[in-house]
Order: sequence, then C-alpha cells, then structure tokens
Amino acid sequence: MGNPASDKRKKTEKRRKRYEMRLGPGVYLPKEDREVVNAEVKKLEAEEKARAEKANQERAAKRKEKAAAPKAETPAKEEKK
Repeated sequence: MGNPASDKRKKTEKRRKRYEMRLGPGVYLPKEDREVVNAEVKKLEAEEKARAEKANQERAAKRKEKAAAPKAETPAKEEKK
C-alpha cells in the first residue's frame, strides 16, 4: 500500500508521459506555452538536421580524399645476411 495521493500523482504522471510520447512535447501545457515549446523543439530539430547534414558532407569529402590519395609504397624489407 502507499499514500493514496502519491499513487494518484504517479498514475497522472505516467498518463502524461504516454500522451507526450504519442502527441508530442508540451501537450498538457496551455496553448500559448505549448506554441513556445513547439517552436523551440522545431528550432532544435532544424539545428540538429543541419549539423547532421554538415557532418555527412564532411565524412563524404574525407572518403573521397582518402580514395583519391595514392597509397604510399612500403619500403622493401632488407634481407638478413
């Protein structure tokens, strides 16, 4: 058993988490606050997308450089006398 108030609070928090997972962040906030949160989330997603795109371009450029660069010849091993 437990404190009925704390059990009710925990159930409410679990329900809110499920709703947020399904409907997105800030679903329980008032409309004005929810719009602010959604704008921040969109901005962060756009920044992350731009960062990922830049990283992919850099990775592709490095691959091209590595493929285009001639392999250095290994020096011939000297035979033991």
